[in-house]
Amino acid sequence: METTIPLLHDNHNHVALYAAFASCLDISRMPPDEAIATLRGLPPGSLSVVRGWKSFELPMGREALSSLPPVLLINFSLHGFVVSDSAIPFLERVVPEVAARRDDQAWCEANVPAIFGAYCGLAGLDEAKLVSYIDAMTGLGIGSTDEMTVPTIEALDACLASSYADRLRLWVAPALYRKLDKPRRERVMGVKLYLDGAIGARSAAIAGPWIGAGEAMFTYRDDELAATLEEIASYGAGVAMHAIGELAIAQAVSALERLGERSMPIVRLEHLQFIDRSLAYRAKSLGAVLSMQPNFTSDSRDYADRLPESYLAGNNPFRMLIDDAGFAPGEDLLFGSDGMPDGIAYAATQSLFPPYPSQRLSLEELVAGYGAAAGVSGFARLRIDEDARRVTVLEARQDPSSPNTVAVKR
Repeated sequence: METTIPLLHDNHNHVALYAAFASCLDISRMPPDEAIATLRGLPPGSLSVVRGWKSFELPMGREALSSLPPVLLINFSLHGFVVSDSAIPFLERVVPEVAARRDDQAWCEANVPAIFGAYCGLAGLDEAKLVSYIDAMTGLGIGSTDEMTVPTIEALDACLASSYADRLRLWVAPALYRKLDKPRRERVMGVKLYLDGAIGARSAAIAGPWIGAGEAMFTYRDDELAATLEEIASYGAGVAMHAIGELAIAQAVSALERLGERSMPIVRLEHLQFIDRSLAYRAKSLGAVLSMQPNFTSDSRDYADRLPESYLAGNNPFRMLIDDAGFAPGEDLLFGSDGMPDGIAYAATQSLFPPYPSQRLSLEELVAGYGAAAGVSGFARLRIDEDARRVTVLEARQDPSSPNTVAVKR
């Protein structure tokens, strides 16, 4: 079956970071044997920044890291990294704090925006990389995006000055927002907070138990989060809160309830894997917008090594959220990819052919949750293969009247 949809808006991505990563090796699609051979073949005299490391496929212990050339290996989830022994002197020169705290997982989870800034600085970002990345997304059915953590003021200025600025909705961390002048503040959506870690890094705030290692990691104490929300409300800015485990989701909802009448233009809760019925109803009563990733439905297969069955089955409970709690795709239920991977094909595959019926979304619900692209119009033609249980993008293009027209056929 083939069908046509409009170019869509990805409500959760990291454009600046991924654009900077364009010059970095990506091992996310390599089998483990090929990935380790590739890493061993990296230059011995310079630091290599490598993205796409999947810890559940390629464990990296001290022995493995001692045998590699200088490499900073970034987790596919963007939460967590490892550094080869020979890379430490390079990191100490350019990002000394990251080098010093590299084995302190709690510090790393509490300082994700700063680490993103280090990644971006090491890889480099310019207009050409931004345009190239956004053009590539267009060929995958995505015309615009929310950039959820602009990592540095230099990256923010690059986004604001870009020829594609009207396709980007920008969010920044609290530390960066405090530094912005009024004109810059007026051009960002609001402040992005990270409340906990990620499943891939075994640091999401789930009650557990984990299978094997794992620990819920929180960025804020309850009183610290309440004070931070008060500060954001005083700016009149929006807020988006990364919360994956049910413990982090409960912390976010409780803090918003405590905030009371101190309203903000928009309140978004990001990811929300493992949200339960009670938390969903509380979030609904607060008027919060849920921003979720249908492509992470595949975590119910990929992370069977670390999550018990109850969590695998409770991941991305879209039917409960829509049919019972009353969230409406495109209104208070938004969808994005987190760039894992980019494009609409994988999200559509996981929506139409999920591991559990409770995770299923219709194509109409998926498209509504993404919404039409901003700053550009066009279409994507999809093939839905029921036998292979897979969706592919056959063609995606901008309308001829849109600037910088790009057409990609597969």
